[in-house]
Amino acid sequence: MNKNKVLEILKKALLAIREEEILYNKVKLKDIEHKYVKVISSIENDTLTYNEINNSVKAYLEVYNDYDNPLLYEMSDAEEAVSEYLN
Repeated sequence: MNKNKVLEILKKALLAIREEEILYNKVKLKDIEHKYVKVISSIENDTLTYNEINNSVKAYLEVYNDYDNPLLYEMSDAEEAVSEYLN
């Protein structure tokens, strides 16, 4: 997957995470948000060597147990895009 497409997917997921955090006061999303920012920065600087957001869906579910949240699909797509980018 090319760099621009991965960044687009990541930024869309990051926006959704930030909206969720603000709208529903989910302050524990800060850790996940920070990882997304780090991955985006690493891709932009061509220094990404590890998928830092791998298992972010699992981390979200461990904290919030919100299996029906559409945010999870965006996060899953972002995880897959980064994995594909690294391969």
